Amino acid sequence: MIDLKQDITEKNYAKVLDSLNALDISGTDVETFLKEVSHLVESFYACHESDEESANRIAIKCLNLLKRACARGESFQNAIVSSADFLERVRDILADEKGTVPENVRTNCLQLLANLCVQNVCNQKRIITYMQSFLLNNVSSNGGYANASAMILYNGFIYKAVEIELYEILTRILDNVEANRTAQTDLPEFVCIFLEYLIAESNEMVQELEKLDVNKKLLLFRYLIEYTRHEDRRVRPIHPDVFKYLLEQFKKKSDMILKTDDVQLDAQDTEEAFTLLVLMADSTCIEPYASFLRHDGGLFLNLGCLLRQMQLLGKSETKNMFTPVQKIEEILRIKQGDSELDIEAKISYSLRSAVVKSLANLAYKSKKNQKLAREMDIIAAILQCTNLDARNPLIKEWSILAIHNLCDDNLENQQFIAGLKKLGDAENSLLTEYKSGTIRISDGRMAKQ
Repeated sequence: MIDLKQDITEKNYAKVLDSLNALDISGTDVETFLKEVSHLVESFYACHESDEESANRIAIKCLNLLKRACARGESFQNAIVSSADFLERVRDILADEKGTVPENVRTNCLQLLANLCVQNVCNQKRIITYMQSFLLNNVSSNGGYANASAMILYNGFIYKAVEIELYEILTRILDNVEANRTAQTDLPEFVCIFLEYLIAESNEMVQELEKLDVNKKLLLFRYLIEYTRHEDRRVRPIHPDVFKYLLEQFKKKSDMILKTDDVQLDAQDTEEAFTLLVLMADSTCIEPYASFLRHDGGLFLNLGCLLRQMQLLGKSETKNMFTPVQKIEEILRIKQGDSELDIEAKISYSLRSAVVKSLANLAYKSKKNQKLAREMDIIAAILQCTNLDARNPLIKEWSILAIHNLCDDNLENQQFIAGLKKLGDAENSLLTEYKSGTIRISDGRMAKQ
């Protein structure tokens, strides 16, 4: 390549661009590239701050050629980084606080750094050491640099190029998750890749989870709920060690709830337990989690006792979040938005349904759990869930499935249910309203009064 310095000085930008377009990076050997890289870098430095469109095009073209060279392998990457003061100059461009560098130049600089890190441990160490705070802040802020910053940190982390505190990374990633959740937008590609690596491919996250504050934990648990529900992600299930930790946390925290006479809505342990309950309930019908959970008798017993505790609290004289909502008039008002009960926004919404759903799935083809249900009065608790309850949609249907699975190929359970004696009609608000004449049914053809 000819020396472009004079043409740039004289602003012969068209001539410079022609020379750059003629450069064949894909066919250049490393020795030739070593001679060319200084021209590319110097041309970039000369044009990167200009507000002239032609100069900006040259700066971007130089960066694109350098990015393309990175794909040729480690020797090409090293040739770029070894250019005098390269990392210092790029760091200054990215940290530009005066606004003198065009945004497209800064974005392409960060993309170049990301390309320089691909399968290159030495460059990962250099770049992350120079720019760790900048990269972490970009991931947290969820700005235009978040994806490339996450890519650099991800490569450095998986190749162990430099000591990066996992707690710090996890916190910054969850900041990004929260920002995108609030904005209802998708995660940047490499933020998602990094987080899912920690979820599915590694157990390193386990020891950091206890350190997270409760809001970050809940954010992660909700992400995991969405993760398990997403069919495309089921080929990469949650790492067994991570899942076992979450299961133990659920049993531990729900056990604390079982030992109380009341459940505090604002209690952190309560919210953690209930969020993990939703995760476990979903997992009971998804492999490979379901097979693992069906063999955990402690979980089945824990859920059965939790159901009984919820029912006990729901029957107390003081109305609370577990008190069933069964009056047709109130249900209709809720659906129409005219009710004071904003039940769908409460943490208790669908919780009892989730417990019954879990019990139904855990009883499937499990003699051990079928026996536990009979011996620990869990069958009786499930039978009490066959009434309509606006707080717990589909609870009746899940109860029917639970009874089916408990009785499937189990004569003892069949005989247990057959032996139950009727002591009287169960309280049923729908039937009460019907018998008292408060329900009016119209086919829509009645004349208007």
